[in-house]
Amino acid sequence: MSQSDTSSEELLLGAYLREQPNGRAVVAADGRTRIVSVEAARRLSEESLALLERRAGGMVRDGRTEAYELPLPDGGWRATLHPVLDSGEVIGAVAVLSATTEGTGGPPAVPEPRLPGVVGGSLSWRAAVARAARLGGDPGPLLVTGEPGTGKAMLARAVRAGAVEMDAAQVAGAAARDWVRRLAVRPIPGRVLVRHVEALDPGAAAALVALLEQRPLTPLTATHTPGDRTSACVERLLGRLAARSVAVPPLRERPEDLPVLVAALSPRPAPGCPPLTWTVEARRTLERHAWPGNVAELASVVRTLAEERRLSGPVRPEELPDAVRGAAGGRRLGSLERAERDAILEALRTHGGNKARAAKALGIARATVYRKLRSYGIQGI
Repeated sequence: MSQSDTSSEELLLGAYLREQPNGRAVVAADGRTRIVSVEAARRLSEESLALLERRAGGMVRDGRTEAYELPLPDGGWRATLHPVLDSGEVIGAVAVLSATTEGTGGPPAVPEPRLPGVVGGSLSWRAAVARAARLGGDPGPLLVTGEPGTGKAMLARAVRAGAVEMDAAQVAGAAARDWVRRLAVRPIPGRVLVRHVEALDPGAAAALVALLEQRPLTPLTATHTPGDRTSACVERLLGRLAARSVAVPPLRERPEDLPVLVAALSPRPAPGCPPLTWTVEARRTLERHAWPGNVAELASVVRTLAEERRLSGPVRPEELPDAVRGAAGGRRLGSLERAERDAILEALRTHGGNKARAAKALGIARATVYRKLRSYGIQGI
């Protein structure tokens, strides 16, 4: 890719991010690719998105430098298209959506579900929970993916309570194959949860694929941790489940959820003992940590402090583990950098960690995705 191509794609991404797309309906396009915010994807049909992409291409082709409004096929919405310029040349457009009916706020959003044990208010977490609740409430399989410790099994149990479970990391070989085959020869006793599907025995994975081919509406839920290479049978199973998947965001992408998580993870104090509290400096230290172990790591830190500390008063930074305090000197990102990072990570979650597909969805080169991840110190994705 030429330097000019890289500059153009980054200008388009920068124009998109300047519209603060978190929680807003924003689309950026150049006629070949488009970048769509979570809110725009919720609100608009494929017909409207394709129309915006064509009109953006028209602005590039015609060199149109003035903004204009466009009614959309989805009732209740219009878009204002703003050109994106590079040295006076139109290279794309950013569309900001607004409601056409005054006071309505546009078509109603999907109500946010309330699930037992599920806490967090960040945009990425709420989007994952809403998708899991919608897919989990329908017949058919559900795949919950994410890094270790993000709470995949907890979310799966919340949306499909009472499921019969098997942990493929603990049950192997003939036992796993027999367990799956029993599901195929007799009525399934309610919902089924298979944890750590990446560890499935190839025979068990093949049996699950056959079961889903025979009974596509089987209420199977599976959790998956991407990373290690898996067998061809497991890859085939994951491909079968991919259309109904939910990506759980890692904790480092949603530091705003830390206060409510810390409160939820803190054990109930013994009678006569005060609850666990935190100094401002300790909370900031928690926010700067990358949390490679995600919520499971946070739970371990909170539980250990609650059970073993002998000091009184709020928790201070020096009481935190060395691994947590060691991240305190990390580089702090500006608002535009955080928005850019979040957009890239959201695309990676949507496409199961596939960098080529994420880059295509964002309209940027795969090499740019790698470079941006390195610049933000994100590894292991």
